[in-house]
Amino acid sequence: MLRSKTRWQSVAADPARIRELSEALGVNPLIARLLVNRGLDDVDRARRFLHVEADGLYDPILMDGMEDAVQRIRRALDQEERIWIYGDYDADGVSSTGLMMRVFRQLQADVDYYIPNRFTEGYGLNRDALQKAKEAGVDLIISVDTGISAVEEAQTARELGLDLIITDHHEPPETLPEALAVINPKKPGCPYPFEMLAGVGVAFKLAQALLGRVPEEVLEVAALGTIADLVPLVDENRILAALGLERMNRRKHVGLSALLEVSGIEGEVNAGHVGFSLGPRINASGRLDSAGRAVELLLTEDPEEAHQIAKELDGMNRERQQLVEMIADEASAMVASEPDRHRRVIVVAGTGWNVGVIGIVASRLVEKYYRPAIVLGIDEETGTAKGSARSIAGFDIYRALARCADLLPHFGGHQMAAGMSLPAENLSSLHERLNGIAEEWLTEEDYIPLTQVDAELTVQDVNLDLIEQLEQLQPYGIGNPTPRFRITGAKLGRMQLIGREKNHVKMALEQEGITLDAVGFRMGELAEEIAPRSRVELLGELQINEWNQRRSPQLLVRDVAVPHLQLFDWRGNGIDVSRFDRLIAAEDALFIGNRKEQPDLYLRVQSGSAVWKDWDEIQSPAGSGMDRTFTQVVFAGLPPCIPIFERCLRSQTGLHRIYFAYGDAEWDDGLVRTPEREHFKQLYAALLRAKRIDLRRDLEKLSRVTGLSKRWIRFMMQVFDELGFVHQQQAAWEVVTPAGKRPLTESELYRKQQDREQVIERLVYSSYRDLCHYVSTFFPHEMKAGGTENGLQRENSRNRGLPAAGSSV
Repeated sequence: MLRSKTRWQSVAADPARIRELSEALGVNPLIARLLVNRGLDDVDRARRFLHVEADGLYDPILMDGMEDAVQRIRRALDQEERIWIYGDYDADGVSSTGLMMRVFRQLQADVDYYIPNRFTEGYGLNRDALQKAKEAGVDLIISVDTGISAVEEAQTARELGLDLIITDHHEPPETLPEALAVINPKKPGCPYPFEMLAGVGVAFKLAQALLGRVPEEVLEVAALGTIADLVPLVDENRILAALGLERMNRRKHVGLSALLEVSGIEGEVNAGHVGFSLGPRINASGRLDSAGRAVELLLTEDPEEAHQIAKELDGMNRERQQLVEMIADEASAMVASEPDRHRRVIVVAGTGWNVGVIGIVASRLVEKYYRPAIVLGIDEETGTAKGSARSIAGFDIYRALARCADLLPHFGGHQMAAGMSLPAENLSSLHERLNGIAEEWLTEEDYIPLTQVDAELTVQDVNLDLIEQLEQLQPYGIGNPTPRFRITGAKLGRMQLIGREKNHVKMALEQEGITLDAVGFRMGELAEEIAPRSRVELLGELQINEWNQRRSPQLLVRDVAVPHLQLFDWRGNGIDVSRFDRLIAAEDALFIGNRKEQPDLYLRVQSGSAVWKDWDEIQSPAGSGMDRTFTQVVFAGLPPCIPIFERCLRSQTGLHRIYFAYGDAEWDDGLVRTPEREHFKQLYAALLRAKRIDLRRDLEKLSRVTGLSKRWIRFMMQVFDELGFVHQQQAAWEVVTPAGKRPLTESELYRKQQDREQVIERLVYSSYRDLCHYVSTFFPHEMKAGGTENGLQRENSRNRGLPAAGSSV
């Protein structure tokens, strides 16, 4: 058995609605099901989703404050007033700034931009920057992706005589800033029909209203910020992302084309490339230095300059990755050292931690431990901790922080992510308060990641045509996740490690003569956790693999379960002891062997969390020699007899995995096969004729005369001696006459040899298939039906040493 790392939850869908959509839209029933899964169960909405067009964008004037903003901007343009675009340093803020700058330059405005330094100024509008604007002769400031909480700063702008237009998408506070216009679709009372725009989406709507048309020339920049900011890719966001990616693939935008080149993206650009390659490089500038270089990349028309900036951003991203690894390691060590303290919510802080990357570290902690995480960097000079939070489903981190507002001078964000600053002395109180809120809001089950399963498929269901039809649902992202399918009923065929580091696994799934390849990146450990020919259940995403001009279906594996007892055949002499390290670290693992024959392995197990039992303990009169059951048993040495082995198996009622990991070297001096009764009669007759023999002198002749091997003869002589049929005088053996009749089974040596032969036949020289059949007689349900009702488990059986995702910290 192998437990899945997440809870697999099938999405229920109305068959009648699926049929209706399939017929009305002329799509595969599976496509219709996926639309219903995404809440698109109305034919018109589903058609609009599948056929993305710019006409689907809403009228920007519907957004509250938009008309006032447009009128003021047009007056500024007419009077040639100086305008500042005030942005933010993340990818959304940079994209918003770049988009507005392009539009205003196109309108020949007297415009410049300002993005605060993350390290010296922090997030959002600040009074010093407003003072600089006034001194620079600025008349109008337009914030993008920031400003919704800038109540005091808006007051400062009024006092300085600066007109302020705020465009933002973050959660509005109870009190809104008094600016000339506040544009935010989430603002209370705003009639705009879609409130999930990114900051760049709000900026795009302002540009659309200002120009009186859809500004197609900045669509790729709108797509960059929308995808990178992880807003739901539905409704208007889907339109911006899809049309923007279409333009991005034309490679006409000088800056983005250079960034695609240094990122190594040669084929068609998709949302994944933007989210995992372009976005992080844009972000790196503001995380380590000033975001200005990233903005310049979006504005330049010089290919040479664009390539130079793109290389700089790529280098910054590499540096950022190293910082993230270092801080993530330190943060994980803090969690591991005090697991009870971080059982419900993780709050870790470090002096000197770069506040530009702690948001990424928080995401790493959520990914690893699956609980809300806050990571903060402490400034020793000021005693201030600045941090980023990332959350899990069911825990609204913004609402939780709002309940701790008395501890937090500054905070902002939304359900899944937030930022904050507070006195370092308040950290313990904040952690304690959040733990209490989590205890109130979350159940133990909430701490196990939940994965939505869009549909169950068999290997026969998967083909190129189906995967090509699935492409209609792209681009994928938050709100429109890549469809995930549960593949059932397949047997595992070939399994191999691939990649330079051999840390990826490739599996061949077989079902009724059809094979489907499945690839799990960074899942190389599965090779040690899935037995051959297992009936695996895989959760993954369908894609087309193109290799040597051949296209074939492929499953990208996201999670794996084996809903039955598994047998691992590791038999062989000279097995590498390090292969047992994972099992030695598991508290639910039992090793059974002979410590005298395996001293190295025994000592290694003793130093770990697993339990070791000698076969002598197992066969003790007290019973099995075990006071509890285990989920994993490693037979590291051969049992003295089959009945003891079978008694041991019967005592373990909750087994998930059995490992046969022994050789036959310890029995090299024994017989493989026991001589039969006729062989004993044959030797005894020869002894009667000879009356007296000296084995040192006569063994060769006796073997030749009887046709019996020398090892058999030595063994049988010992049995005869034990039964009183012969007795030894010095080096010679004499037949005892008259000798009474006694069965061979009265000889302990003979019985042990029979036991040994049965052990060798059943456990050493048997095939893997024979082993499986033999063990299935003891666990028919576990090996044939397997697992819980749905074959899946609720905790992570792969790593019990750390409080990682799926286990209870």
